[in-house]
Amino acid sequence: MEKTGALILALLMVLSFSLPAVGEEIAPEELLNLWNQGLAYNLFDVREADQANESTVRGAENIPLDQWGGFLRQVLDSGFDQMDAPIYVFGADETQGKAAAETARLMGFTSVRYLSSFDEWTGAVICMNNLLGDLATVDIYGAPVDKSLIEGKKLVMVNVWGTYCGPCVNEMEGLGNLAREMEKDGVMILGLVIDCQNQDLTANEAQTEKARSIAEETKASYPHILPSAHMNEEWLDQITAVPTTFFLTGEGKMVGQRYIGARSEEEWKEIMLSALASIQE
Repeated sequence: MEKTGALILALLMVLSFSLPAVGEEIAPEELLNLWNQGLAYNLFDVREADQANESTVRGAENIPLDQWGGFLRQVLDSGFDQMDAPIYVFGADETQGKAAAETARLMGFTSVRYLSSFDEWTGAVICMNNLLGDLATVDIYGAPVDKSLIEGKKLVMVNVWGTYCGPCVNEMEGLGNLAREMEKDGVMILGLVIDCQNQDLTANEAQTEKARSIAEETKASYPHILPSAHMNEEWLDQITAVPTTFFLTGEGKMVGQRYIGARSEEEWKEIMLSALASIQE
């Protein structure tokens, strides 16, 4: 649930402009206009994860309502104090949206507005249960990849990383250990390297060589792939920070939520086991 870093980064980018009083409903047309202009920086879906995974607003972060207050508390505890940064929330109905806005207001945020429901949204949406598409791409060694790579797995951990990212590299040795340890349980780790392609989506040899060196030096011997055309077109532009990690079933369906930031081997193992248990329930 720790998306604090991404929220802070987004909030710090917000331009100052006046908004109506905190906790007011926002008309779908107004929110869509802000979204089209790239001004709906902090847009949150407070529905349950299974609902958000089926379909949600492109760019929205899913923080279920029962976790919303704790998430905002993490933001405040991290030292964030831009309480007038605009925040937009929506739920399955007006009650959820209003409750999320009220919680934020009570915690001191002064520019929070809610959409009456997700059903009112008329802009672009994304299906989190189809993030990998047909998985038609190549790995960092140039070998072709398709959906057969993950078929039959109980759980697939997709770790989005970049060769320039210190925290990404630092956690890879632990992920390599987990990949080997958890393989017997049907768990697979899949690295997705975001800075190894040219503008035409062909592999950049210098960067892929760097990615290969990192993977080999850290003994992160699980597969590392380049983004497919589907990923680049549908959702990769929404990754605001790396590492970003999410979990899928072997059929490509999202399990739980996205995780932003690096974690220890022990923390990832606990998260993996929890995700695995949720599938088997």
